[in-house]
Amino acid sequence: MTSTEVPPRASSNRRIIPPSVDALLALLAGVIVSDPLNGTLAYWPAFVGALLVLSFCNHVLLTIALGGSVGKLLTGLRTVRTSDLEKPALGQATRRWLWGFFYIAYIPIMVLTGTDMDHHDIAGLRIVRRADVRRLKG
Repeated sequence: MTSTEVPPRASSNRRIIPPSVDALLALLAGVIVSDPLNGTLAYWPAFVGALLVLSFCNHVLLTIALGGSVGKLLTGLRTVRTSDLEKPALGQATRRWLWGFFYIAYIPIMVLTGTDMDHHDIAGLRIVRRADVRRLKG
């Protein structure tokens, strides 16, 4: 498969909703798990731990199994390998998940300095519309 056969990135407008859905799910998991510990020293570690575990399961394990996180699946997007349009491997999905933490921390710096950094093709992956993948795979 040549690089010209890789579908274009999904539009920015389509990529806005999935991170919000995924973040809300992770926050909800953190609140549910840590609520019984409210008022104790274990509250924040439980909250952060549950948030990270759900985030990993959603962004890495679900992406490996189904091709996208809950937010992406609901909006008709998929994360594919640019080399063959298949689902990501464990290492690729994990690198992309870890890169997201750096990117979130880097956003304020980008805004303040006017820097633009392409972060979508990290680890050889791309977020594309499911319909585009189906069309190319035929």
